Amino acid sequence: MAPPESRPLGGTMPRSLAGIRVLVVEGDDDSREVFDQALTYQGATVTAVSTAREALALLPKADIVLTDFAMPGADGVWLLEQVNQQSRPIPVIAFSGHDESQEPRLGAAPFAGKLLKPLDFTQVCAEIAVVLGRA
Repeated sequence: MAPPESRPLGGTMPRSLAGIRVLVVEGDDDSREVFDQALTYQGATVTAVSTAREALALLPKADIVLTDFAMPGADGVWLLEQVNQQSRPIPVIAFSGHDESQEPRLGAAPFAGKLLKPLDFTQVCAEIAVVLGRA
């Protein structure tokens, strides 16, 4: 066995999201890229878009949706409403820089999960696993 310093990064890490198709909806380019890299590293197949409207056409290829609550135009609650009209149920997890008490629409919406920014990607992965029944 190679010494620890020469093993490939992630060589012994479990790929907790292997086989999961994640649709990320995030308006910020840098944040979207971080989601893509972090979730891909955990084994997920990631599709990332910048608006809720872009996400609609991609819903059939998703097992779960992660969406920012506050986006220009249609927000995360609007996207959740659209997802809930689909023939196949797809869980939606929202993330926001505001607490539910500061955003009544976020608090009232029946998201499968709600996460507060700044995000801890260990927590994001754990939430995905719980929502999909893999925890």
